[in-house]
Formats: sequence, structure tokens, C-alpha cells
Amino acid sequence: MWIAPRAEERDPKPPSGYIVSLVRLHERGFDVLTGRFVRALYDYYQVELHNFAHNTISLAAVFVALCEGYLGVEAHWDLWVHLFHGELYTDSFQGQLRRYARAGGLMLHVRGQRANLYIPSKMTTNNTGWTRGWFYLRNDNERLLAFTDKVLREKPDSWGWGVVDERQARLEVFIYALHHLAKKGLTAATVIANFHRQCVIPLLERRLPIFDLTPEAAAEGSRMSSELLSLDAAAQTARSAVARFPSDPEDLWKIKMRPEKGYISLVSPDFDCH
Repeated sequence: MWIAPRAEERDPKPPSGYIVSLVRLHERGFDVLTGRFVRALYDYYQVELHNFAHNTISLAAVFVALCEGYLGVEAHWDLWVHLFHGELYTDSFQGQLRRYARAGGLMLHVRGQRANLYIPSKMTTNNTGWTRGWFYLRNDNERLLAFTDKVLREKPDSWGWGVVDERQARLEVFIYALHHLAKKGLTAATVIANFHRQCVIPLLERRLPIFDLTPEAAAEGSRMSSELLSLDAAAQTARSAVARFPSDPEDLWKIKMRPEKGYISLVSPDFDCH
């Protein structure tokens, strides 16, 4: 699945059939068997794996888990485009001009005018040395774009595009639900802690969505383990990913994730989200 670079390698040169990945991306929720939503991100933003900033992967994982575990629908692409936009990240060095980032050039953010429509989701800014832990990842079935050492040098207009007006009306039920969940106290930290508790990797290609992971459902193909992660361990993963962690970790478990008993139902499971 993966190969470590040789000690003398200073620049990545992956073998045939491999691409370059970064350890921090996998810590934040990326996985080899990428699901449909990640492949849509590749296609829409026209980037290679190393171009994703690790906070971008975190935001995508939270969004997918939020849709499945709290809205009760599969990841909704129009809702994503409506809420998020892309920005070009450049490196800065003291006393020097900013320069294009060799890795992590695509940053995704909630659109400023719609920040109040989404849950609090500020991720950690402790990014020191995150680009140093790179390795070669096998690109099975060429699911991901081949590595060309692409450097993002400009922001395409498409990174800022939203959803056309005639389709925005179909998002109102989800916007209402998100706003209600945010008022109840749902945050990115809550979402991250709960999907780790369930041993789910949201961006992985899975047999079942989170809302179908009942106690009777088989873990194989959907969960990394049939045993739940401890509350402390799940909370620690959230603490390392977000900028604002609750002062009382018990707050992470107050809003239940589907299909756990007591979850908040705001969107009908029969609602056509396509």
C-alpha cells in the first residue's frame, strides 16, 4: 500500500503506480480507499493529493460525517459548494516574499457570509512541519490523479463558484437543520469525536453510511473495528484537530450521532437530496 522514501531522497519521485501523500492528511481523515466525495473534490478543484492542506481534509471528513450522522443523508455536494470556497495558500518567511506552497496549496473555508449557517469548525493552526512526513502511496485503480509535482500558482474562478439560484431553494431544509444543530451546541469537535468513537473513517469508501450503522449492522466494510473507541481516546483525536475544544469533554456526547438512541431528527430520511 505504501513505501517510505529512501533516506537520501530530498524530492519525491514516486515509482510507477504510486503518488505522494503526507502523514498528516491520514491523521486528519484521508484513507487509501477514497470514497465518492473525495473523488468529487479532486475533480472539482483539479488538484493532486499533496495539494490538499490537512485542514481541508479535516473539514471534508467533518462535512461527510455531519451529513450522514446528524442530517441523516449521504454527503450532499450542492450543500458543500454552497457553504465552502477554496483559497490559494502561499508560504511566508520572515523578511522574504511569499512563495507558492509545494504542498497544501488548496485551503477550504466556510464562506464568510454563510459562517452563521454552519457549525463552528475552526481547525488547529498548529501546522509546524506538517509537510515533512511524506511517503509513497499506491494509487489502486488510478482512483486519484497521478503525481506530477503540481504546484498551485493561482486561484481558479471555479474555487469561488456557488450553487445556481434555482437549486439553492432545495438546500433550505438542510440549512435550517444545520442552524438548529449549531444552536444546540454541535461543533466540529463533537462530530470528530463521535465518528472516531464509532471507528468510522468518513472519507473512506464504505459499505454503509453512518446513519445505517445500527448495533445489528456488520462492521466489515463500514467500520475499522466492531468495538467502540473509548470516550477518552475519541475525545483526544478531536482535541488534536480543532482550534477550540470544549472545556468540559462531556459536552462532546450530548448531541447524539445517528443511529444512536436520542439523536435529533430534522430531515426526513425520504427527502430527495439529489
